[in-house]
Amino acid sequence: MNATTAARGCQVIDINLLPRDQRPPDVPPLAIAIGAAVVLAIAVLVPLGVRAHDARSRADAAEQSVGATDGELRGLQVQIAQQRGLQAELDQAQAQLGALRTEQTHLQGGARPLVDDLAQLWGWGYAPAGTLITSVSGTDRGFRVEGTSADALAAIGFADTLAKRGGFAMARTASFTPAGTGAGQFSIEVVR
Repeated sequence: MNATTAARGCQVIDINLLPRDQRPPDVPPLAIAIGAAVVLAIAVLVPLGVRAHDARSRADAAEQSVGATDGELRGLQVQIAQQRGLQAELDQAQAQLGALRTEQTHLQGGARPLVDDLAQLWGWGYAPAGTLITSVSGTDRGFRVEGTSADALAAIGFADTLAKRGGFAMARTASFTPAGTGAGQFSIEVVR
């Protein structure tokens, strides 16, 4: 017996003696291939479906987070706008305060308060004998002293004394109106 004959002798002959209605159904190889493809597709698509579901859940969570962040951002923008408005008001108030301080310094003549200037007029004896101060009124740059004196030279001397010893930037006799008895009314402008 040679190898070919031996290989033929080992073949199995399937003899199914059962009637056709009792035999198992014949399954064509194409149906088996389709079934295997379906099982394989399910095995591949189920994890993809789970991943897609997870991705969708993460996307929904991210979308909610973005919505919450947008709300917080709008709130911060409102707060920033309010802060900018308050900062503008603060800047304006500080500018007004600076202007008021400048005006106060100007009215006080620098570091010396007006009350000290008035003490210079009455308390230090700068006014010559026979000179009477009747009023003191403020001006843009200082104040105006009005009164009566014996003559024009006394009024000029009073202004000169205020400028030299009183510590004022300038003092000058603005006017002198003589009266019939030798005395007259004077007006001295003092710059602080």
